[in-house]
Amino acid sequence: MAAASSFQPIAPERGTFLISSPRLMDQNFMHTVVLLCDHTDEGSYGVVVNRPGKLTVADLQTDNELLAGRDDALWMGGPVQLETVQLLHRLGSGIPGSMHVVDDVHLGGDPAVIRRALEKRGEGRELIRFLLGYSGWGAGQLEAELSEGAWVTCPASEELIFDVRPDTLWRRALRRLGGAWAALADEPPDPSWN
Repeated sequence: MAAASSFQPIAPERGTFLISSPRLMDQNFMHTVVLLCDHTDEGSYGVVVNRPGKLTVADLQTDNELLAGRDDALWMGGPVQLETVQLLHRLGSGIPGSMHVVDDVHLGGDPAVIRRALEKRGEGRELIRFLLGYSGWGAGQLEAELSEGAWVTCPASEELIFDVRPDTLWRRALRRLGGAWAALADEPPDPSWN
């Protein structure tokens, strides 16, 4: 029997992790950790932080001033608008147009200022993450999924957002919660797989 945990899920808000339940069979979100970047009465917006893609920024063949000449990995931010690039960074609050998400993690901002900041600090791969698409929910949709047990919510952390071992991040995020939550990390998505 799993040990009890003092951890209790929190209400969804900016800076929250949505950790998919082992029972969530949607291929877009199975075993994902989503960083919730905004949550209002009108809906929710976030990006998956543990799905590296097979493409790099160079594969986009763009002359965008921030993307041109870079070969960073492209991560899969979610199933919505896969033709758009989302940007998470740890460049501080001095980037005009960026949105603070949690800790020192910001979303987007002025591409020219971001490029200059990266040039000052070197290549900066540990400071920036490019994501294709995003994860979105309409009004009340995320709350309905939470009430069905599709997600576990907990405070996000900069350390896990920029984690370098995405293949094990989902399991490690659940294990950090302790108790019964940690036991979920070893459950197969379908009990018949046992």
